[in-house]
Amino acid sequence: QKLVDVQYFGTACPSRASEIQAIMVLRASDTILEKNMAIIRRNFSFLEEFITRYRDLFEWVRPNAGAIAFIKFRGPLSSTEFGEQLAEAGIGIKPAYCFMDVVAEDRDYFRVGYGEERFPESLTALIAFVENRKHAWRTRSRL
Repeated sequence: QKLVDVQYFGTACPSRASEIQAIMVLRASDTILEKNMAIIRRNFSFLEEFITRYRDLFEWVRPNAGAIAFIKFRGPLSSTEFGEQLAEAGIGIKPAYCFMDVVAEDRDYFRVGYGEERFPESLTALIAFVENRKHAWRTRSRL
């Protein structure tokens, strides 16, 4: 019980240092938001170019806001199979089963976050992965 009481006190009463940090962040929020929005806009344009370039293999629900895109692989693999192959290559996505109870072929999208500075490097790795397999996918596509 003493541990619970201490934990409660620690979360209910943040330290003065935490308060000062929060005030500093709030004062710099415009700068932080500008930086993050610039990253998101840049990465979105890269992702949009990717979808356009490989439109026979990928389609998406074009995001209206935020930094997450839902993309469908139109090739011969499910999002789970596609995710497994990407994972073997060191590339991470979130297949549909991570955010849906029931995955049907028409709803078999995977999730990609594009809000980080390192996104262009990840997208470059994805492009290399696609380039190495696109011919095989196109010849046995489920389109």
